[in-house]
Formats: sequence, C-alpha cells, structure tokens
Amino acid sequence: MRFIYPLMLASSSLLLTACDLDSDLDVDEDYQHIRVYKDDQKLACQPESAISLAEDALKLANQEIEIHCSQKGNDGFAYPESCGSDTGSINIYTIHQGDLEKAQSAGFERLKHLPQAQFNPRCELQVIPDGYKYKLIRQVKLQIDKWNNTGLEDYQFNYQRSFLDCPNVTAPPEVRITVEQNQITEVYDLENQTFINDLSEYSTVDELLETFKLQLWMTPKAAGLNPNDAYQLPHYNSFGVPLDYYFDQGSNQCDAPATHVSNFVDLS
Repeated sequence: MRFIYPLMLASSSLLLTACDLDSDLDVDEDYQHIRVYKDDQKLACQPESAISLAEDALKLANQEIEIHCSQKGNDGFAYPESCGSDTGSINIYTIHQGDLEKAQSAGFERLKHLPQAQFNPRCELQVIPDGYKYKLIRQVKLQIDKWNNTGLEDYQFNYQRSFLDCPNVTAPPEVRITVEQNQITEVYDLENQTFINDLSEYSTVDELLETFKLQLWMTPKAAGLNPNDAYQLPHYNSFGVPLDYYFDQGSNQCDAPATHVSNFVDLS
C-alpha cells in the first residue's frame, strides 16, 4: 500500500545524497519503493543532446513497470567544464523493488550505487495520488479505444499549447493541423497566417493520446483539465479526441503544458 502525504508538506525540492526509500511499514519486499537511474547522455553546451524523462520512462512502461516518480538528477561526479563534455545528468525513477530485474534488463541501475548522486528525495511526496492517477489513465485508455474504433485517418484540428512555468517564453501560436493517412501533411499558423515548414514539433491525435498516457504513467506533480482545475478530469470529444488537458512533470521549467484542441473536422 502506498501512503500519500498532503502536497503542502512537500513544497521544497532539496538535493540530497542518494539512498533508497526508508520505510518502517510492514510491506511486501517486492512492493517497496526503490530508485533506479540511467545516464541521459547530456553534453555540456548541448541541452538538446539529453534523453528526455519521457523517452526513458517509455522503456520502463514497455516492461509494464509502474513508475511512482520521475525526475532529473546528477550522478555527483566532477566533469570538465568544456562544451561537449559529460555533465553527469541522469534520469531517475521510483519503482517497485520487484521490478528491478526488468528495469536492469532495460539498462537501468540502482541509484544507491551512486552514493553522491543529487536528486529530490521528496519527489514521491509531490506527485498526484495513485487513485487519481489510475482514474486519469483509465479515462485516457477509454478515449484511445474510442479513437481507434473510429478508424479516422484524414482529419483536421486547431491546436494550441501554453506553458505557465515558462514566464520568459512567448507561447506558441495556435495552429491548424491537417492529417492525411495518419501523417501530418500541413501545419498552418493561424495567428501569422503562414504555413510552418518544420512539422516535427506537432502530433497526430494518436500521438497526443499516447503521449498524455505516458506522462500520466510517469506520475506527474499535477494533471487534469487545466492549471486552475488540476483535479478535474480532462475533456475529450465523442471520437476520443483530447480537447483540454494539462500535466506538470515538475522536474524542469517548461514541462507543464496546457493543451487545447478545437474545430476538429473529419476529412474522410
């Protein structure tokens, strides 16, 4: 059984020496929480080189390993201060001890093997409660089934995403995304009335749903309808298209997007 403390008791984000989670509770050993990590391969002066928390979390999710907390950390070693050198940045996940072998087979190691590692030891107390997490995941899985049952491959929708944790970054403009044969073929900037050449930053409905499900699996700090209604369930249309949803991964700036989808049109 997992015990959740009120979020107000876990407002700090201290960096302390690595250790496994202490527990005086009589809990089956396989269900005790431990931390595992993987080098995110971030290089100095090259922030884009880092493997994201979501990318490594997907490797755990593919092994059906439940994640109770996800965070960035540092291995605690000293590295040369020069561009292109290692930084010691790592991706850290709290999982059940019984899943350790599966995690190791996916390339993860126990965090306790890095005694000088720096991380947030209260991460597990600063995430959404398990009951609410499972409710959100059940909801998004139901919508994925609805969407898959439509068989739609040609459609169009307006898409807008904002980040309340990016005070110095201008919000991206609202765009209209056109999908044909399950591939994005056109993105039109509605604000500036121009076509966008780089389509790689945008997602189909399938990808939006799967990405949101993965973010929930990672146990974010907050998730729900929007930042002001974080404990209200997201909105979807009758096809399963996500209309309004929000999550805050809580590890870095600009990792708390609020997404709004509108004007969905079936083009088939």
